[in-house]
Amino acid sequence: MTQPPHITSPARRRLAAQIAGLGAASLLPAAWAQSGPYPNRVVKILLGYAPGGSADIMARLISEYLSNSLKQSFVVENRPGASGNIAVQTVARAPADGYTLLFGNPAEMVVNKILTKDLGFDPDADFVPVVQVFNIPLGLVVPAKSPYKNLGELVEDARRQPKKVTFASAGGGSPGHLAGEALALKTKAPMTHVPYKGAAPALVDVIGGHVDCYFSGLTPIAQHIKSGAVRLLALSSAQRSSLFPDTPTVAETLVPGFDFTLWGGLFAVTKTPPEIVRLLNAEANQAYARPDFQARIQREQSDVIRNTPEQFGAYIRSQSEKYRQIIKDIGYTG
Repeated sequence: MTQPPHITSPARRRLAAQIAGLGAASLLPAAWAQSGPYPNRVVKILLGYAPGGSADIMARLISEYLSNSLKQSFVVENRPGASGNIAVQTVARAPADGYTLLFGNPAEMVVNKILTKDLGFDPDADFVPVVQVFNIPLGLVVPAKSPYKNLGELVEDARRQPKKVTFASAGGGSPGHLAGEALALKTKAPMTHVPYKGAAPALVDVIGGHVDCYFSGLTPIAQHIKSGAVRLLALSSAQRSSLFPDTPTVAETLVPGFDFTLWGGLFAVTKTPPEIVRLLNAEANQAYARPDFQARIQREQSDVIRNTPEQFGAYIRSQSEKYRQIIKDIGYTG
């Protein structure tokens, strides 16, 4: 019987046991066996956004863990531009060997394909989900001097004076934009969208009182909530956050089923050996089981997630259906 590659990490030992029980020759691709254990050289993780945002922070957290766990460098490369599409196009053309991975997010994996017919790639056909890494609620915040003390007051004012209330976003088609449009639509409270070129300038104008409200990822606004620079009215997630347990959700307050979050995870090129996908997934889930890693994830306001590739894939399909419907309902064309 063909011997499996040398395996040292816990996940690799589990994989070795599976191979031994089922027959390594039938499970292990010949190319992998000949080239040595995976990974035996640097693994690149491409991200379609600039450094410093939630996705970049999370990509670097998981790459650091994988580097330590698998004894090989996992390096994040930022390729910003075209709403994340530049990075995705690059990875889609890479060999299906597990050495070029994608850290994908809602825009490039779900929203862009709804808005654009020819992206130069197909996120469903060209990639396989590996593991979801983070899921961060959006927080609806208003300036410190805002008259709105709760979500009901803001919505009621928007109903009385259609389009008077303004809401910021990090850009058209972003989760924050579509969450704001969904809130306005579902509560019959028309608001005016004010798009910005990124989360940072949007937050600056909210703090300065130039715009009335903003659905922002919790990571960049948590310190401003605590300092009192902005007031948190509601969360966009299905459940309350353990980090802000006293803040109600939009779903429990006004719109049942309301659920918009920032999320992201690892993807591999289609036809990547399934053993590599399973190995990376197992290692990531080992990270989530560690209290120190959980603490780091939670400091970034993210839920702690343990999931299989199949569960991540099902989640993406549900996200696609939701975004497709809201984009149709609001008539958004990009």
